[in-house]
Amino acid sequence: MGLSKQILEDLTPTYNSVYQINRDVSNWDKLTVQLVGYVYGAIFIYGSIDSGASQGVNQGNAELAINYTPIQAINLATGAAVNSMSAAGMYRITASDQQFVRLQGNPADTPTNVYRINLWESKIS
Repeated sequence: MGLSKQILEDLTPTYNSVYQINRDVSNWDKLTVQLVGYVYGAIFIYGSIDSGASQGVNQGNAELAINYTPIQAINLATGAAVNSMSAAGMYRITASDQQFVRLQGNPADTPTNVYRINLWESKIS
């Protein structure tokens, strides 16, 4: 058993412009989120298995997904389970428990901004 697939992506420009990242994680076992530098506000972690597809259609996509609920990530520095990230560090999300993951900030009066947010998606063979 080894690591068969992995992708690292810098989500900073997208996140800081819309304060939300939606991902279809159905092909992954785990996600590692790395927040670098400052984090203003909290980034909440949500999951869903509801693709938002119309009746009679098998699948929607991450942008159509609905009925997100809070899920936990593990702070890799402390081992604590969290449902939001508000400090620089690394956090692991078990992707096999849901089809879609949303990282959601606050776009209102005091927007959630981050210096850098990296997402590492991996699959174990």
